[in-house]
Amino acid sequence: MRQLWPGGPVYKDETVFRITTDSVLLAHFAARRESVELAMDIGCGGGLLGVLLHEQFPGGTYDAVDIRPDAVRACQENYRANGIRGRAACLDARQYRSMEGAGTYDLVVCNPPYYYMGKTSPDRDRAAARGDGLSPAQFSGAASYLLRRGGSFCLVHKPEFLADIFAAMRLADIEPKRMRFAVHKADSAPSLVLIEGRRGGRPGLEVQPMLVLVAADGSPTDEARRIYHMRAKA
Repeated sequence: MRQLWPGGPVYKDETVFRITTDSVLLAHFAARRESVELAMDIGCGGGLLGVLLHEQFPGGTYDAVDIRPDAVRACQENYRANGIRGRAACLDARQYRSMEGAGTYDLVVCNPPYYYMGKTSPDRDRAAARGDGLSPAQFSGAASYLLRRGGSFCLVHKPEFLADIFAAMRLADIEPKRMRFAVHKADSAPSLVLIEGRRGGRPGLEVQPMLVLVAADGSPTDEARRIYHMRAKA
């Protein structure tokens, strides 16, 4: 276990369930709300999203599911170390109709594998494992099943799949409401997209300013420092 920042939560940063930029950015993006009462992390890995959201909203309950038993064990360990309320279960989110709590969650978060059946990664090792991830239809269907009316679904993905994601969300009665692209540098193409949808929401999409992670001099931007709880520049 190690402390994520001075005075912050602890996390067992294993090789398989390591701290990743996409999860950190998703937790920050999803935390733009007044409260969290009951949240679900689909494909939880080591439970990083729950750990980070609990730090912002300690009164909430954070359930989690993952298809991998070792991920569920790691999530349970990280939850116990931080006193987080919630259940972590070994379940396949593609079989979401067998999950408990339909229509009760006010927040569902998901950082899925970006490549799935029919969508091949340019990386050879990842391409060899294609088909293991959740498709937009699958994670949108699971989120819609779990969310209460008016509840929020927040996810991070690759911009190249944006059309598929929006189409799947709408078919699942989740209206895209907020979107933000993340870039390495200001002149870089977006590498990630953060999306919030609302179950049963009305049309109307807020596109937020670009999230730039690295300044021209190669140092983290002020916003990246705030997200990662780094010290401000001297």
